[in-house]
Amino acid sequence: MSSAQSGHFSCFLVGDESLLIQCGEFLLGADHEIRGMLTKSPALERWAAEHAIACLSGWAALRDALRERPCDYLFSITNLSVVPGDLLGLPRAGAINFHDGPLPHYAGLNTPVWGLLQGERRWGITWHLMTEAVDAGRVLREEAFDIAEGETALTLNTRCYEAAIQSFPTLIA
Repeated sequence: MSSAQSGHFSCFLVGDESLLIQCGEFLLGADHEIRGMLTKSPALERWAAEHAIACLSGWAALRDALRERPCDYLFSITNLSVVPGDLLGLPRAGAINFHDGPLPHYAGLNTPVWGLLQGERRWGITWHLMTEAVDAGRVLREEAFDIAEGETALTLNTRCYEAAIQSFPTLIA
């Protein structure tokens, strides 16, 4: 039985913003194993060092780490780069992405801005499996909410992070 089937799983993380720390804290608090993290953020590197999590530099290093230490999941959270397709099949249970918009209608980058420009009244975030087609994988979890009067790109982005933090524990359970 894999560790994911026993209730605890192993994973690698990819991302560059504080949301990744929040999700990492949930993972550690639920006794899941974070085997490494790919980031360019000094703040995330410090967090990883505090938790004895190896920081990787570049896709080649992540590829090598995934092959040397197979894991159950790869989480891409606040990562603005496309994960190379050959990496998506390396985790045993799947590669999961956080997207700051409702899929499939708002794929790609800067979706909160596009939603505001289109006059959307509701918004949401999506956790989905990654495929070689960007933002096209099976949706695992969504959180929707109303867009407030006077919402800006900054406040909507903050609300997306809040929705991610709220939904992540259920996703990993």
